[in-house]
Amino acid sequence: MVTPKNRPWNLNSFLESLIEELDNAHQMLSVKGLNRKLSYMVQDVALDLQLFPEFDGDKVYFTTAKPGETGASKITVKLGSIRDHQILEMAELEYDDGFHIDRVQLPEPTKKELRKLGITSVPDLRETIENRKVKLDPILHNSVDYQQLAAAVNKFYRGQRSPTVAKASLSKAHGKTAITLQGENLADIPQSIQNLATAQSLNQFPFATLDGEKVAVISANAHELKLQVEENQIKGKVQQLKVALDPYAIISINLKI
Repeated sequence: MVTPKNRPWNLNSFLESLIEELDNAHQMLSVKGLNRKLSYMVQDVALDLQLFPEFDGDKVYFTTAKPGETGASKITVKLGSIRDHQILEMAELEYDDGFHIDRVQLPEPTKKELRKLGITSVPDLRETIENRKVKLDPILHNSVDYQQLAAAVNKFYRGQRSPTVAKASLSKAHGKTAITLQGENLADIPQSIQNLATAQSLNQFPFATLDGEKVAVISANAHELKLQVEENQIKGKVQQLKVALDPYAIISINLKI
């Protein structure tokens, strides 16, 4: 039987894999501790690795020694003890806010890099990138496209909060004519990433047209959108009103005004 050749690997990849396994175990024990008392602790564990180091002038790689091979170097990885109450005290349980990295259309390398840093939700992103202004690129192997990330998150949330129009009305006051739309999710993307670079600035929205002519936006919130219409735009027939609420949602209504 031919023994397969061992593949070189680097220490960083090994530690990342080991840490990911430990994080998964930590999360599992944290949730389990909510339902029944943990009556044990993880004992000290030492892992001895027999390795042949290789240096390519930039990075160090290791090849695991096969049985019978001599001259290998030894690396010892030690895992310390942790008690059950420490697991619960240090736990940061993840509650579902409707968003998870795996649910968003992002390149797999970007998802992988974010997971390494424990970033799986919008609150994580805000705390790390927006609030603390942490630059991720120096610590990651692959740079993060912030524009793409913000657009993907915002698109996801808009998809979860699709706009609906329940009522449309026309009113005149102080010589001005206004169209008022009432409904749900008409403005503002819930939990959106607004401070990161986006494909299109959210500041230019909502944007409305009536039969292709621009209509001024007087006010906009989640439940009401008010638009100002000029007298020459009122033609006494069915006209098409289009409103781009944001880069990810457009509503189109036929109105007779």
